[in-house]
Amino acid sequence: MTEEQPFLRNHWSYVASNVFRTILIFGFMILVWWSNSDGQADMRYYLAVVLIMFVFAVAVNVIYWLKTKYYFLEDEIVVMRTTIFRSETRIQYDRLASVNVERDIICRILNATKLSFNLTSSMNVTTAEAYIVRKKDEADRLRESLNSRMFDTVKTVKDETDESQEEAISLVDVSTWDIFLHAFIGMSTYQLLFGIVMALYSILSFYFGDGVTIFPIILFLVEFLMPAFAAFFRYYNYSIVRQGETVTVSSGFFSTRTDCFKLNKVNFVKIREPLLCRILGKSILEAEVVGTSNKNGMPLLCPLKDRDVAYSLFKDLLPEFVCDEQMSVQSRVSMVGLGFWVFLSVAVIATFAYLLVPEIPSGFGMFLNACVVLLYMLCIGWFVLAYRNRSIAMNESIVLAVTGSFDRVSNYILFDKVQFANVYSTPIQRRYGAARCRINMLSTAGATAVVTGVFNAESLERVSDTIMARIRDGRYDFRRFQ
Repeated sequence: MTEEQPFLRNHWSYVASNVFRTILIFGFMILVWWSNSDGQADMRYYLAVVLIMFVFAVAVNVIYWLKTKYYFLEDEIVVMRTTIFRSETRIQYDRLASVNVERDIICRILNATKLSFNLTSSMNVTTAEAYIVRKKDEADRLRESLNSRMFDTVKTVKDETDESQEEAISLVDVSTWDIFLHAFIGMSTYQLLFGIVMALYSILSFYFGDGVTIFPIILFLVEFLMPAFAAFFRYYNYSIVRQGETVTVSSGFFSTRTDCFKLNKVNFVKIREPLLCRILGKSILEAEVVGTSNKNGMPLLCPLKDRDVAYSLFKDLLPEFVCDEQMSVQSRVSMVGLGFWVFLSVAVIATFAYLLVPEIPSGFGMFLNACVVLLYMLCIGWFVLAYRNRSIAMNESIVLAVTGSFDRVSNYILFDKVQFANVYSTPIQRRYGAARCRINMLSTAGATAVVTGVFNAESLERVSDTIMARIRDGRYDFRRFQ
């Protein structure tokens, strides 16, 4: 790489954003230290430390900003960093899976945009291979140029006009109330129940104990309230737009994010129905897409909406994933394994309850008894729902595996996207000709596996047989997914 070739640098908001985050972290730490000193320490000392950290953060980030150069060549992107630890990253255009748009608070104030370059790989799917920060109009033009290379499209004035009209119409109408429900009851049933129990314990300790107990409050905040609010602000102003074979998902309150991917990059589709959502007749539609660099999980195609709305969007957006075959229920031998886990759980609960009785303050005996009864009821409910929910169906191109107990998950998996399938069984299951199947695929988080319930072993072996048959007779065509 020669210095004479044209190159780009990050927008200066890159420095401002990193310095701002650094000062927030060290400022909070120093505030905690100062508060622990009961205000007796000299505040000028702490302010001097903050000033030193500010100067140090500015110097480091300015050096990184100056020493990092981006070259957009004819067939690849080259990112060169010539600091003490030198690096050179090369990204070929035909290896790009997506170019996502992220705008934190600093970028929005300074009218800048962060573009992240993601590859179709299982090694770096949760973090982008590289990113660049530019002014918003420059970033938009750069992203359009890269999208035209990835998606083999050439935009005309008419195309841009049509797209601007389409962008105003989301495929699903999502209100703020929908996002609120998605954030607070769209989580797993176990997380929801744990948050409720911790909140009740904190209230009871306030009225019947010696005061508010800080530990359950921290657990309530960390395990329930903070994830719920984080999900609300992450999916606020949600919209999903389709332009040809390309889907664009955007959302965000403080920081905005836009994910763009081709439909043929979808590995499998999930329809999640936590217990409370299922009672209310609502579902969540998600998709596993390799190359979206999504740290928060799978790309969300439809937040918590009525079941009919989610299924309608699923059939319209991804009709090739629909499987209408008759569902096969679990073998009765599955009750043996489910019963074993229920017995083990009941034994553990009884042991802990017996050990905790002497340690429980007066007035909390009823609360402990109620918790034990609730846990016993949950174990029985888990047994019943785990047996009833788990089912499987297959056609010539799709396997539909329904998993879960309280939280039912319908996994629609393309045979052509399966890496390998493993059929295994316990000694008791083998005696009755039953087994389970573990289906492995690439995913948004690197690699994932779907484990079915207990079914007839011969029917589960059809998964591997169908995959090999599609390869032999030519129905599998890798070019469909490029």
